[in-house]
Amino acid sequence: MKYLIVSDNHGDREILKRIFSKFSSDKAIAAIFHNGDSLFDNNDPILKNINAVAGNNDYFSDLPDHRLYENKRDGLRIFQVHGHLQRVDFGLGFLEKAAALNHADVAIFGHTHRPLAEKHGSILFINPGSTTYPRGSFRKMGGTFAVLDVDKNDFKVVFLIVNCRRCRI
Repeated sequence: MKYLIVSDNHGDREILKRIFSKFSSDKAIAAIFHNGDSLFDNNDPILKNINAVAGNNDYFSDLPDHRLYENKRDGLRIFQVHGHLQRVDFGLGFLEKAAALNHADVAIFGHTHRPLAEKHGSILFINPGSTTYPRGSFRKMGGTFAVLDVDKNDFKVVFLIVNCRRCRI
């Protein structure tokens, strides 16, 4: 099964439309996640059937600040946050504690605009980066998002690069 993970588009509707459209026919995609700073509320049609959380820039959003997703078919548990409340700018310690308390296999977050895939103990941490305002080493190449591919207990994370200036993927 695959999971599409995006974050930090900061109101760029077109890039989300293009990404979601590209993956809409992929039957292997079990769920899509948006890790905050979309600048949309949960009634926005673009977030229909998307597991979304609020970020620090989602001022008027009624989205939750965290979610726990469980795939009933394989039991995979994904703990989802934006990351600002867990202070991910300063490390993964608070997020690791929250994910462990929720018995998560995977913790996904955003906020830093930097892609990351690291395993700490039994928990895989994934930040897809930002589709619109990348930071760090991907900044000059374009924004990023991620696809998590799960086969039994084997995790594979693929980062895809978006050319934000032209909104092409």
